[in-house]
Amino acid sequence: MIDIELVKVEDGIIPIYENNSKDKLINARELHKVLKNKRQFANWIKQRIEQYGFIENKEFICFNKFVKANKYGNKSLKEYYVNIDMAKELCMVENNDIGKKLRIYFIETEKRYREIVSNPSKIFEFMRLALDEIEKNSIEINEVKLLAIENKNEIKNLKDMIDIKIKSNYCLASDIAEELRLYSENKIPHSNLIGAIARELGFKISYKHYYEDENIAIIKDISKNEYWQVYFKPKGAEEIIKWFNENKEKIYYEIQYIRNTKGGKKGEMKERGYKIENICYKICNKLKW
Repeated sequence: MIDIELVKVEDGIIPIYENNSKDKLINARELHKVLKNKRQFANWIKQRIEQYGFIENKEFICFNKFVKANKYGNKSLKEYYVNIDMAKELCMVENNDIGKKLRIYFIETEKRYREIVSNPSKIFEFMRLALDEIEKNSIEINEVKLLAIENKNEIKNLKDMIDIKIKSNYCLASDIAEELRLYSENKIPHSNLIGAIARELGFKISYKHYYEDENIAIIKDISKNEYWQVYFKPKGAEEIIKWFNENKEKIYYEIQYIRNTKGGKKGEMKERGYKIENICYKICNKLKW
């Protein structure tokens, strides 16, 4: 028996987990449930292991897991986690439509992970390709009612996971504006001003296709109708903040002039903001400079 730490890395048709060695694993108990095999799980998995000669710690691992049985105490369950090759074989020997669909899903999953590993610089493009494949598979699997849950919810959860992962590493122009306390006259973070500074620094933020360098990453946001979103890496964000702090006095402008109001009274009109690339960006009055 061994104790391991597992992290769920995909929550599509059936959850896929990853151990500390980055091996992709499937919970055999969950697989047994999805396959709708009527035999008791413990008997089913032991018989399959013996029948097909699966090797422990190579094709599967097992360990005791303590779960709450009732208010008086806990009970121990023996959990099995199998690698994708073993999962495919278990699906194949079931010899039914559900097993065939699952086997196809595992094959596609392996293919996606191989592509990501071989092309790390385009990991986000492959994530989105993976989502497309999951959506296609979900339509087919829905036809045989593989799961009782709605696949659309599963796909949305995976999209949310990917978006969170992107935002935890990168930031948006609005995030940088918030950091610098720069707001436009309508009192929202001044993203346009940050974009102007980025262009002044030579950042290639105008592309409408995948692009990535040490400062930025332009990634298709599938949650916004294929919109290409510019994300700033830590180095890029630092360069923008540094440029602004060094140049804010030079580019700041404030125009004061007297005009007549409709009532004939004299009044003062004040305009304050920043001027970059010959474009004026007005700043809201709540800021104190």
